[in-house]
Amino acid sequence: MLYAIEESIRKFAHVIAVVVGIDVEVVGADLKRIAGTGRYAEGDGKSIEDEGEVYRHALKTGRPVCIDNPKNDPICFNCKNREGCEEKLTLCSPILRDGEALGVIGIICFTEQDKRTILKNRNNYGAFLSMMADLIAAKAEDYNHITETTQTLDVLRQVMDVHAEGMFVFGADGSVTYANAHARKELGIEGPGDTVSVQLIPTGNTVGEAEEYELHFGEHHLVIMGQVVDLKKDDPRFSRVMLFETQTDFTRKMSSLTSSAAGEGLDAILGMSPAIRRLKEQVMAITTSSSTVLISGKSGTGKEMFARAIHHESDRREQPFVAINCGAIPDTLLESELFGYTSGAFTGASPGGRIGKFELAHKGVLFLDEISSMPLYLQVKLLRVLQERKVERLGANKPIDVDIRVIAATNDDLSELISKNMFRSDLYYRLNVIPLDIPPLCDRPEDIDLLAEYFLAKYSGRFNKRFRRIEGSTMDRLRGYAWPGNVREFENIIEFMVNMMPADGIIGDSLLPPRIIDTPQTCTCGCCVSETPVLPLKEVEKHVIAEAVKRFGSDTKGKRTAATALGIGVATLYRKIREYGIE
Repeated sequence: MLYAIEESIRKFAHVIAVVVGIDVEVVGADLKRIAGTGRYAEGDGKSIEDEGEVYRHALKTGRPVCIDNPKNDPICFNCKNREGCEEKLTLCSPILRDGEALGVIGIICFTEQDKRTILKNRNNYGAFLSMMADLIAAKAEDYNHITETTQTLDVLRQVMDVHAEGMFVFGADGSVTYANAHARKELGIEGPGDTVSVQLIPTGNTVGEAEEYELHFGEHHLVIMGQVVDLKKDDPRFSRVMLFETQTDFTRKMSSLTSSAAGEGLDAILGMSPAIRRLKEQVMAITTSSSTVLISGKSGTGKEMFARAIHHESDRREQPFVAINCGAIPDTLLESELFGYTSGAFTGASPGGRIGKFELAHKGVLFLDEISSMPLYLQVKLLRVLQERKVERLGANKPIDVDIRVIAATNDDLSELISKNMFRSDLYYRLNVIPLDIPPLCDRPEDIDLLAEYFLAKYSGRFNKRFRRIEGSTMDRLRGYAWPGNVREFENIIEFMVNMMPADGIIGDSLLPPRIIDTPQTCTCGCCVSETPVLPLKEVEKHVIAEAVKRFGSDTKGKRTAATALGIGVATLYRKIREYGIE
């Protein structure tokens, strides 16, 4: 530790030598000279291991030592330079820190006159030397404290520099006295300690605990969200601290909280049918475009997955994907959800205002699901945003530029709604720049096996169940079912069957829900026509009753259960069994 302050120790040694008029030497705990005067002035760093018995004794005992007859003193018996020693007297004191000997400071006499001078006032010289030793120890302690503080500050600076938010420390005069790496990058400041002047203007808008500010610095102009905290320190350099994010970063973070996690692009969409392959090709063709997209498809076909795939495959993939279901939010709230509002914009508004979905989606994608549910007056406002690329929060009079790609989705026939004056034709044409039509599952039976394989693996893993196989007849029923709920219904059925799967890991017909077993396997989605021959109603009824009796048993209890499942009375079931000759 003493070597770190050797320059200060040299000054101490020189002052002591001037005061007492005798040579001074300071050595470390390793018996290497740190500083010296007179005969010892040229030997800094030299080891005195061979002749340092007096110092070694002081280091070991932690007490001052005075040797006035070096050649005959027992302490010096092991000194290799004993016979040639020219010293007449050595007075030394250990340099102690918390009981640990850091080194020794000594005064050495080479003349009898100097020796007599010291011996005459031995106690005073000893006390003076001990005081000097304490001063050196205190200096070493101060240096150690400063070093630890500096290291701590360096660590704190590194932590603040990797912090995702920007940080300013303001002085009492409003100047920035410290800025972390994120803040320096935003303002183009070189060093963390560069003092710069910025103008911080609150807009009055808040989101949660974050306040919105306009920050002006030279030619830089930023809108930031953050908090300012008063430090309440006497030091005028450190008056307030501010943690902030740029509005772009803030809205990106907020969008991640208001929308579910992004999918995995086109790889997340399962299917090898010609229709799905064609859709994937269309998605890849529009990745670099910012044109609006209108996705049409029945409920459960995966419209949002395609919207996420467009976002994921595009050059906006690193920017927000914000989804909002226009049919799930009351008309009175939908406008404020989309456009946001300022403080006091309407009765019941949050005091700090709110950022709307358009702003949250800045630089990214806004997905408007169930667009057909949007009221007409909002359709007008949406059309204006699409044309002007500007939004105004409710209660504000200042437009905000937004760079977004809008993807809308519907399971309704918008042309029919237009004819009924329930949807604006001009908005339809603005949205329908790139139309994507997702086919129902009954139109792509080739994908059933792939979907089954995926969902079986997904849910058997999630529920920690061992899946071995699914019976061929069961797969035939899955392939032949109409799937009016499309992929969503298919996934739910697989999840149900995995939940009910027995310990042997085999899924058979008994695990199929009644609606698949008992319902004719004819598409009911209204969008495709099956080529399966139409059976007479009596034959269908006979088949369903026979399957129910086979499934639940032909004994009394089984027939009672079958009647309940079929929704008929037991007497009616017996009559039908006799009528159709069911064994």
